[in-house]
Amino acid sequence: MAKKYYAVKRGRKTGLFTVWAECAAQVQGFQGAVYKGFMTEVEAHDWLSGGASSANGSTASTLKKGNAPAPAESIEADYIIHTDGSCLRNPGGAGGWAAVIETVATGAVTEKSGGDPETTNNRMELTAALEALSAVPEGARIALFTDSQYLKNAFTKFWLPAWKKRGWKKADGEPVLNQDLWMQLDAAFAARRVQFHWVKGHAGNPRNERCDELARSEAERFSR
Repeated sequence: MAKKYYAVKRGRKTGLFTVWAECAAQVQGFQGAVYKGFMTEVEAHDWLSGGASSANGSTASTLKKGNAPAPAESIEADYIIHTDGSCLRNPGGAGGWAAVIETVATGAVTEKSGGDPETTNNRMELTAALEALSAVPEGARIALFTDSQYLKNAFTKFWLPAWKKRGWKKADGEPVLNQDLWMQLDAAFAARRVQFHWVKGHAGNPRNERCDELARSEAERFSR
C-alpha cells in the first residue's frame, strides 16, 4: 500500500508532505537528506519530533511514485551517478556506454559516453561504471544508480570476492567473463565509498533514460 505522508527532517524544506513529488523536490540531490514515508499523520509527526513510532515508518528506499526510482532514506553522497550500457547485437555487435554524474555540492551535471565496435551488453555496463567512478576523486561518496543486476550483484551479493578467492573462477569452475574490467572495478570501488541503487530500465527514470539514449547513440556510431 502506498504511503500517505512523507516527513522531511533534512532537506530544502522540512516538514510534512502528502504528495511524493513535493517531498522529492526537497530531498533529491540534497546532500545528507533525511526523510521517511508513513501510513498515518500521527506517525509522521512523531518521527519528525523524534518519537518512538518512527520505527513503524518505512524508509524512502521502499517508496515509489509512478515509474520514478525510490532513493534511499538518506543519500549522503558527494556524487550521484547513473550509468547504462547498450549493445546492438549481443554478443559481438557494436555497443555503447554512458554515465550521468551529478556533483551534489554544486548541482553540476556531467555526461560521459563512449563505445566499442565489437562488444557485449555486460561489458558496456561495466565500462560505464568504471568510467564514471574514474571521473570522480578517490575517497568520494557515490550513490550509483544502475539497471544492471550483473554489476550490482557482483558487489552486493559478494560474487566478486568469491571469484577472486577461486582465482577468478565461477562456482562451476568456468573462468569469469570480463575479468579485465572486474579487476579495474574492484580497485575503483575499493578507493571510493559506493552505495548501489537499482532502477528498472526503460521505466521513465529521466537520467536512466538519458544514459540509455547516449549509450545507444554511441553504439550506432560505432556500427557505421
